[in-house]
Amino acid sequence: MITISQDSLRAALNAVTRASQKNILPAFSLVRLDADVQGQLSLSCFNGESAARAIVQVACDEDLSVCVDALTLNAVVETLAGPIQLSVEGNSFLLNSQANRTTLRIVDEQLPVIGEESIQTLATLSGTILRNLLRVLPFASTDGSRAALQVVHLTVEKDSILAQAADGFSAGSVRENVQGITQPTTLSLPWNFARLLATLVEERDTVRIGTSGPNRILFQITNAEQAKDLTLATVTGAENFPAAQIGNLIEQSRNDVRAHLTVQQTSLLQTIRMVQAMGTHNTFLKASGGVVKMASEETATGQARNVLDGSASGEDASVWLSAAFLKRAAESCKGTITLKLADGKKPVLLEAGAFTVLIMPLLIEGAKDPFPEEAMFAIQLPDMAMA
Repeated sequence: MITISQDSLRAALNAVTRASQKNILPAFSLVRLDADVQGQLSLSCFNGESAARAIVQVACDEDLSVCVDALTLNAVVETLAGPIQLSVEGNSFLLNSQANRTTLRIVDEQLPVIGEESIQTLATLSGTILRNLLRVLPFASTDGSRAALQVVHLTVEKDSILAQAADGFSAGSVRENVQGITQPTTLSLPWNFARLLATLVEERDTVRIGTSGPNRILFQITNAEQAKDLTLATVTGAENFPAAQIGNLIEQSRNDVRAHLTVQQTSLLQTIRMVQAMGTHNTFLKASGGVVKMASEETATGQARNVLDGSASGEDASVWLSAAFLKRAAESCKGTITLKLADGKKPVLLEAGAFTVLIMPLLIEGAKDPFPEEAMFAIQLPDMAMA
């Protein structure tokens, strides 16, 4: 019999069941529980692409290994309180808590789990750094026809990690300094795995990145204060991610900059919402006379125009671009944002610290400038008679 607190079991289940899913293949819907008399309970899930394992300390007087439906077990545990006793009776898995007694059917199914395989550590970093790197996640493609872009690409270098993601129309890039990297390499994390990782890593965690095979990558997430011991594993994605091309395009865009716009994130997001309220994603961004202006395309509903909280330097410049892409970039930042414009036909750069976003411009034929400059007319003064 196993005795465990409801809080500990719920936290572990909430973590690992995110790597399970309802599927025609039974194994993908299961959670496997393994316990030993040393007092260690391991919970594991697998969804066909990623595996997750959480380890918690328990009171246990016998070894146990069962598979049950993951979502059902999680839902049951949410309804319980206090200490929970887990045991096996025939083909049933029993949960007892105070006056509650629930029985789940044990499923006889082979479930791949993360074992005690030898792990070669690549780097150890804080949860804060990993979360900063995963800010590129929204820029990864979700289009099944773009398999090479359905990843978050990590370039592990001697003393830093570069994260990149792209969807063909925009790209995100973040570089973070990391000490103690043991082996430079490149990793392409599947988009769904990176999203799972982002939901489970907290700033105060410690994250150990390692490999256990030619293309198998593991992230061990620990936090002694919270008794957190979680491991996620997946296989690396396609290796033809255009990392160098994206880097070159960003550098070229920096060389082409004509205008530097400095704006506040809150003001930018507010104006983007105004643009989208007009029923369009086409937005016009302009630097003129030291002022930052933004407008929507004119629609049957009307046209939104606004002067942003910020300033512009350099030459006057303007560009049409997607408000949806601009919003996605702005939401990944805080405080002051720098926008760099070229000639309206070249990419726009958005920068906030180590975070860089490249957005391709929209070429809208016949589009008018929502902020036309007023024509200057010479005023003819009448001749004045000399006294």
